[in-house]
Amino acid sequence: MFGVQVRPLFWSAVPFRALLLLSLGILAIMPIAAQAQQSPAPVAHPKLVSSKDDDKESAALFDQLGAIAAGTSSPELISTASADVGPAGIIPLTKGFNASLATTSQHDSADGWSSLLSPDVAYRFNDHFSLNLDVPVYLYINVVTTTKKKTAQGTTATVSGLATRHLLMGDTTLTGGFDAHPRWFDYNLTGTLGLPTGDDADGLGAGQATYAFINHFEHPLGDIFTPDIELGVDDNPNLTNSRVRKSYEVVGPSAHFQAGVDVSLPWKMEFETDAYEELPIGTQTVTSTTTKGKKGKQVTTTTQESVGEDNGFTNALDIPLNRHITLSGFYNRSLRNKIDTAGFSLTFLLRPATQATNAK
Repeated sequence: MFGVQVRPLFWSAVPFRALLLLSLGILAIMPIAAQAQQSPAPVAHPKLVSSKDDDKESAALFDQLGAIAAGTSSPELISTASADVGPAGIIPLTKGFNASLATTSQHDSADGWSSLLSPDVAYRFNDHFSLNLDVPVYLYINVVTTTKKKTAQGTTATVSGLATRHLLMGDTTLTGGFDAHPRWFDYNLTGTLGLPTGDDADGLGAGQATYAFINHFEHPLGDIFTPDIELGVDDNPNLTNSRVRKSYEVVGPSAHFQAGVDVSLPWKMEFETDAYEELPIGTQTVTSTTTKGKKGKQVTTTTQESVGEDNGFTNALDIPLNRHITLSGFYNRSLRNKIDTAGFSLTFLLRPATQATNAK
C-alpha cells in the first residue's frame, strides 16, 4: 500500500525553511526573555531585633516577598504551556519521572470503532526541558484485507474487504519539550520523532521515520480563559495531535497552524477547542486503513501536493476522577475530508498531577 516515497523537496521548500528557522530563533531568545523579566537581586530583609525564631520567620517572609518582586515563583506555581498531549500530569511539572497509561475507544466515519492502549513514560530535567516516549498499541481496529476468488467465468478476481485485527502497533513517538515563561506569554516548543514501529501495510504507520516541530504560545485572560496559537512544520500530521488517531497516514512536509482556547471549569475540569489547518508544502503519500478512508476510497498518492491537506476543529474535555485518573472525551471534525471522529479515554497516572495555582 505504501509503494512510493516522498519526492526530495524537503529542504528546498521556502515555507518549511522559514518555519523551521522561526522555531530555532524563538528557542534561542526564550531564555533571554525569561531572564530579562527578573530583577538583579531579591529584596533584602532588614535586621530585626527579636528572637532567633522570629528572625528566621521574618527572613523567610521577606525572601518570599523578594522572590515575588523579582518575578520568580516555585515550579509548582508555574503555568506550563504545551501542545495538547492529553490530560495534565502526563509530563510532570516538576523535576522527575512519571508514567501513564491511557486506554482509548474511538469511532470515526471512515473505519468504525477502534480501541487503543498508550503506555507513556516521561521525565522532566528542569523547569525548561522534558522528554517523553509513547508506544501505541491497537487492541482492535478495522483494516483492509484482500483475497483472491474465482469468478463464474473461471478467472481470478481480487476482492477487498474489512477485517478486524487485534494487537497491532502504531508508530512510537519520542518527544522533547522546551518551556519558557516570559512576562507576556507562556511558550512551549516540541520536537517529535516518529519511529516506524507501526504496520504501514495496514495503514497504521508511516513506514519511515517522521518528525514534527511545533511552537505553542498561550496567555491566560483571568482564571478561566487561556487563548493559544500554534505554528510549526511536520511530515506526518498524526504527530501534531495525539488525542485523535486518524484513519489514514500522510507522509510529506506540511505547515501546521492552530488557534483555540482552553476553558477552566468547576471541579478542576478543563475544556479545550481548537481550529487547525495542515497545509502541504511538498509532495505527499496518503495511505488509508479502510475502503472509505480519505476522499471516500483507499488511496496511495505519489505526485499531488494538496492530497494531504486537512482542516477542521477538535474539542476535548478532561474530567479528573481523582488525583491519578482522568476521564476524557473528544470530538474531531475534518471539514476538508468530511470525517467525524469521537471517543473517550481513561488516563492513569503513576504520580498525580501537580496543581498549578496560577495555571489556566
